[in-house]
Amino acid sequence: MKEEGKKKDMAETQTAPATSRKDITTLSLIARVIIGGGVSAVILIAFSFLLAGKSSTPFSLQSIPIRIVSGIFYVTIMTPLARRVWYRRLPRFLAIFVPLYITGSVTDLIEAYFYSSVLTPLSLIAALIINALPLLLITGVITWLIPADEDARNAPGFSQTMRERSFFSWFWRIVVAGVPYPAIYLSFAAIVTPLEHVFYHDPAFIASLHTVVPSTMTTIILEAIRGILFVLAMLPVIAAIRTSRWVTGLYIAVIGAMLEAWIPLLAQTSWPVMMRVGNLLELTADACGRALLMALLVALPALQARKISSSPDRTQDAPMMYPEEA
Repeated sequence: MKEEGKKKDMAETQTAPATSRKDITTLSLIARVIIGGGVSAVILIAFSFLLAGKSSTPFSLQSIPIRIVSGIFYVTIMTPLARRVWYRRLPRFLAIFVPLYITGSVTDLIEAYFYSSVLTPLSLIAALIINALPLLLITGVITWLIPADEDARNAPGFSQTMRERSFFSWFWRIVVAGVPYPAIYLSFAAIVTPLEHVFYHDPAFIASLHTVVPSTMTTIILEAIRGILFVLAMLPVIAAIRTSRWVTGLYIAVIGAMLEAWIPLLAQTSWPVMMRVGNLLELTADACGRALLMALLVALPALQARKISSSPDRTQDAPMMYPEEA
């Protein structure tokens, strides 16, 4: 019965035919990433132009190179995940969109609601919707241009992967990996304070940011919730990247740093250089701290391929993927 359940999960989550086909070449993949980055840049430029009147950052020709780099970054950072998810169209789309949207927009906007005097509950909802639109299109570009790797054909689907642990096991791991985030957040904020101190005491600069400072308890609760959201956002990555815990952790760190620090700070051209450097170091360190906890507590053991015997519906050379034995 257990084996039948596994075969059923495979049939539900994967649409690849039994016969193998040739995978794309490295050169073709690089070309697809560049093309996808260019299309994503057009999407970002279009939305920047359309929202110029309602945004605090006016549209300018100087911002076009930044959008081009951002578009390439978006596609590049999500390509390893896209190569490992051999799901049906909608699950594959969501597996790429969820980490991209939650890490890059949702968590930041929730924090901005408490740290900015500009956002109201209504404008927060509007911002969440508006920020989702270009990322939905970029995700569509990635799923269209970046095919899954042939090696991922027989890997477990997302639902099957989630059943490798009990609900309680997932629950406590997600909570324990996410709740300590306030300690990571406050520690690295204190380390970079010498770089940013002078700017946070500049009334004109603070006024331009519309910054408010919540209470310490509000900050701790807020960042703990964000920590849990960061972990939940990475579940598709954890389910798909099964090389080793440390490879998974490294990839999670790069995703977090790229979406939270590198791409957003590219657009902050009006900020002083040291303010941008301080934020870059702080947010990158935050991403690494979160990734370490996820690698230790949430990441799954690596998969190993085993040859299966010939059968009417599978070729003898097709590898089945199993979790490594503990």
